[in-house]
Amino acid sequence: PCLPPPAPDRGAASHEAATAAQLPKATRTLPTRARAAMASALTEMAESSRFEDYQAIFSLLDRERAGFIDAAEMAAVLHSAGRTEREANEIVADEDASGDGNFSFDQFRDLVEAALAKTTVKLAQRQGAAPPASDLSIPRHYVVVTFLSILNDYRKRREESGDYLTAASVKEVYHAMQVQEEARLHEAVAMRQDAERSGVEEAHMMEAMEFNMAWSRNMEDFERQAQDIEEQTRQRHAIEFQQFQEEIRQKAPMRQKFSRELLNMRKVQDTLAKQGKYADAQATKLKADQLEQWEKAKIENELQVVYATKELQMKKAQARELEALRKRIQRGRDEHKEHWLNGAQRLMQSHRNMLADLRTKQNIEQGRVTQQVKAELSPAVVKPHRPPSKVPGKLNTRDPSSMSYRSH
Repeated sequence: PCLPPPAPDRGAASHEAATAAQLPKATRTLPTRARAAMASALTEMAESSRFEDYQAIFSLLDRERAGFIDAAEMAAVLHSAGRTEREANEIVADEDASGDGNFSFDQFRDLVEAALAKTTVKLAQRQGAAPPASDLSIPRHYVVVTFLSILNDYRKRREESGDYLTAASVKEVYHAMQVQEEARLHEAVAMRQDAERSGVEEAHMMEAMEFNMAWSRNMEDFERQAQDIEEQTRQRHAIEFQQFQEEIRQKAPMRQKFSRELLNMRKVQDTLAKQGKYADAQATKLKADQLEQWEKAKIENELQVVYATKELQMKKAQARELEALRKRIQRGRDEHKEHWLNGAQRLMQSHRNMLADLRTKQNIEQGRVTQQVKAELSPAVVKPHRPPSKVPGKLNTRDPSSMSYRSH
């Protein structure tokens, strides 16, 4: 966890706010305290690097190691930083309070900072960009360009005066600063591209998760509807089977048809009774009763077999209907899964195509950056007489860690 920084004054607050706005988009999702701490760390790093660059340049200008440079050298430095010769001379005359014509490191740094701020505002006005909120929020790239301009002009002056050793030292520092800035700009572009790819991949992951969640809900709805339909079919079958049982039993014959043998025995029974042969009639009656009971049982069994056969046929028909329903449900389930799989494959292919297109565009951008970095590091960029139409790139005072290529 990051502790909040101490309460700054109004100028520092506006500067930290500007620095926080310059953070990458991925960083802006961090908590407020973390973003404030990161912005403060970036500010300290930029200040430290710029201060070291000022020291290195001043040590080259101060050839006698006296701790100061003369007024002529100070005016030349201001001219290299973007001031006109008249402005540079006027500033030197106004700032030389002691009248000895010497300028310390702190004076040198303050005057170059002021010139740098004015030149950057001028470039912003030319290119229609917003001016920096403060001196420290001036893009690092334009600070380095100004330093390179100062070093390049100073090398030429030392070369013209025959001080080749100093010119060689200045050239070495110039080259080191140029190489370092090129590497920083390329690294900044690479980091931005990595963050861009990570953002796209994260968006793809979220889209895939939403896609799968939507299809999971769709499958849950399908299974619930299938279960409801199958349950309704079972209930309908139960009702229809009960109605069928009642119907076939209502259609059963009301009278039972007995055999001829039993009918003849009943006739004999009646005849014997009329003849007064009651003993023989009773014996015949007992035999006829037994035969009638047996035939009734037989007829009932035959009816039960008929009922069972018809009920079995009914159950088989219902089972076939239920099995056909289950097959239709399974086909629907398979179709849903196939659509899900096809949609996921199309989505993944779309994501792969988008990433491939992004990599292609980023590779093209890297090639353009390589060319534009060479042009951006030209010291002539900060010259006040340079035509605005020839200033390469676009000034983006909201991003001190990288160049802005709005045309890309």
